[in-house]
Amino acid sequence: MGPNCRVLAGRVDEVGLMFLETAGCLAYDQRDLPLDLPSLGLSFHVHLPLDLPWDGGAAGVSATILALEEKIAFLRPRHYVLHPPGAAQLEALLSLRPEISARLCLENTRQDDLAALWREITDLDLGVCLDLGHLVSYGQEHILDLPGIFERIRILHVYGGENSSGHLGLDCLPDPSLLHDILARLGRGCALVVEVFDLPSLENSLMLLKSWLSEWGMDHG
Repeated sequence: MGPNCRVLAGRVDEVGLMFLETAGCLAYDQRDLPLDLPSLGLSFHVHLPLDLPWDGGAAGVSATILALEEKIAFLRPRHYVLHPPGAAQLEALLSLRPEISARLCLENTRQDDLAALWREITDLDLGVCLDLGHLVSYGQEHILDLPGIFERIRILHVYGGENSSGHLGLDCLPDPSLLHDILARLGRGCALVVEVFDLPSLENSLMLLKSWLSEWGMDHG
């Protein structure tokens, strides 16, 4: 992750660390997470693994997250992004680790638009990572009407949509005015993340985003 963060430093203010596989991430050492990363002047948030051991119960998931937290504590991540488990699993995890609720953000995914979990999200006072690409690709625009959702969005993933090739650049976004309308309703502390994974497309998307923000009279830092 060190080389990628060094490339991104100067281009962005915050980086999402993609911890996608539990075993591999638990094995990370200083070669993967260099101790000089804080000197890059970046803020960080962490995408928790997609294969957390939910089948073994919340205690195992809690222990896994704690081990990852200890590994990345020196980076002081602002938030943890979690793909939604079942309601009972989520409640069980937070009963064991209530202190992480302030940093935990559930993401709308292809499989789960968060609507069925909304009562639990509000009752547990959790944040949301709104993924615009998932929203436009899988017809999830209705979740923007969930009560209080804009007050809960801590991270906004922006890209042009998702297909079999992966995440598309912002030039493929079907309706940029939707992004404008979302941004106009967000709090200032929300992290805006261009979630594009090849450098040329990322750079083009960043330039396009800055041009839109300038056109809309919105601050882009």
